[in-house]
Amino acid sequence: MADQREPRSDNLPEIVDAEVVEVAETEDAPRARAPKATDDPEYQEFLEFKRFKEWQAAQGGDTTAPVAEKPWWKQALGLLRLKWVRRALYVIIALLLLNLAYDHYFGEGDGSSSESGTGGSAPVDAVPVTAQNPQQAVRSLHNYLRAQPPEQACALFDDDGKADFAAAHGAPDCGAAARSLHAQITDPNAYANPRFDHDAVVEMGAEAQVRGCRMRVTGGPTLGTFKLTRTPQGGWTISAYALTSATCP
Repeated sequence: MADQREPRSDNLPEIVDAEVVEVAETEDAPRARAPKATDDPEYQEFLEFKRFKEWQAAQGGDTTAPVAEKPWWKQALGLLRLKWVRRALYVIIALLLLNLAYDHYFGEGDGSSSESGTGGSAPVDAVPVTAQNPQQAVRSLHNYLRAQPPEQACALFDDDGKADFAAAHGAPDCGAAARSLHAQITDPNAYANPRFDHDAVVEMGAEAQVRGCRMRVTGGPTLGTFKLTRTPQGGWTISAYALTSATCP
């Protein structure tokens, strides 16, 4: 009986059983592995927070997250978001600037008040002292008369000068005369800075005369003519006074 099998072709490769070859891991080719979730830092932080919550709940504490309080300066800056707060701040700054400008241009007077001693603006409770020169003594008198209390101007006089000053203004004493003159002042800043002509002050050794007719006074009544005497300490005090007209002979 003839062989029924198909003839074998010598050109086809012979199929042999395949053998699975496992490649062992070596140091040069490490086995790749998938990253674990436990390696994630955020996951570790979540676990820590979870354990803390569980411990806090076991202790009977509040499990709500604490709310961080803002610093005071951040809260203050937050108020600036409000329109009415900004407007109030602008008004306050404007008032401060106006006050500084007024003091600068009107509070100090002109350059004639820049001399040392009592010739400048006097505080309300200042105690007059002996003037360094006759002109300064008269300027200080105007300055103290515009302040409160005006009676402090009497400290620039000696006893004879006080008596002359009171009599000239029809007052029982120097303090009453000072109060009467103070009530007639309309511009305190201008009155505190009278102007002296070049021949207003005449010095004769230990005595001097300041003539009111050679002075220009604004903001209040003119005072008159003063006689001043040098003290042993070197200062000047008003020793005589006469109320004269503003026009010199």
